[in-house]
Amino acid sequence: MKRTVSILLTLVVLAALFSSCATPTPLPPEAPVYQPIIGAEGQPQPEWVNTIPRAADYHYQTGYAKLSNKANSIQRANADAKEKISQWISTTVQSVIVNYTSDFGSGDNRQSIEAFESISRQVANNSLVGVSQEGLWVDQDGGVWVLVSIPIENTLKAFEAAEESFTSNEAAAYAEFKMDEALKMLEDTIAGQ
Repeated sequence: MKRTVSILLTLVVLAALFSSCATPTPLPPEAPVYQPIIGAEGQPQPEWVNTIPRAADYHYQTGYAKLSNKANSIQRANADAKEKISQWISTTVQSVIVNYTSDFGSGDNRQSIEAFESISRQVANNSLVGVSQEGLWVDQDGGVWVLVSIPIENTLKAFEAAEESFTSNEAAAYAEFKMDEALKMLEDTIAGQ
């Protein structure tokens, strides 16, 4: 009997030893369940509402509006997106002017500097040709989101058209030479974005 008790006691001690040293296998963490946001018209929120798409040939922008009715909201959201595109174009062209001014900002060639200021305004005003609405989503509160795009080529064509509108004289010829350089810088700036 003593022998049976000592065997049982040894088995109990060994079982306790092995069970206390064993660590339970951790369960893998549960992946968070993604709950899509459903808009007022039953459509899930598109990814472009949070992350504006990027492409080599097009510039995309979003607009948002919440007005008294859907039609007015769509119109205002499109205007908001176009305003953002115009600001992007203005910023891009402005960077070319700043580079030009910093390189050639002497007072001896004032006509060239003024010519570039004129170009920046024409590009910002004329290059919104070709803007198209790519997407529309109405959120839960009735606010309208739109995604619009413009071919980057259109902004370059507007810049070239502004360049061709200058009258030719000696100062204008020098300005045209500088505009060709600025156009190349603009293309490089846009290509780098």
